[in-house]
Amino acid sequence: MTVTLVTFALLLGSVACDVAGQVCFKLGVGHAIPGASSGPSLVHKVLHSPWIALGVAVYALEFVLWFAALSRTELSNAFPFTALGYVGVVLASRHILNERISLRRWAGIGTIVAGVVLVTGQQLG
Repeated sequence: MTVTLVTFALLLGSVACDVAGQVCFKLGVGHAIPGASSGPSLVHKVLHSPWIALGVAVYALEFVLWFAALSRTELSNAFPFTALGYVGVVLASRHILNERISLRRWAGIGTIVAGVVLVTGQQLG
């Protein structure tokens, strides 16, 4: 079974929402310093952060897109695309959160992309 352009867009939209939700969650809890105990508690941050609320809303959209994609293709075709979430999170962490990404991690990201292409490549069409 091939993955149509609409299904492909739904899958990529689902992955993009997953990445956006994770970035929102990180922004919502902040950049904690290990061992530091000043500031509001984690529970307070989670319950009062607009970033967390936005992340939950984005995840709700992700579920809708994922279910729409699943209704159009087989799970074995759709699920490998979720690995692209790892790629997206690393890219977003680098460009939005200014995190340092090691060469070894970049190599892993390349391996993930190659794996997704190998597993799903012939289903695209």
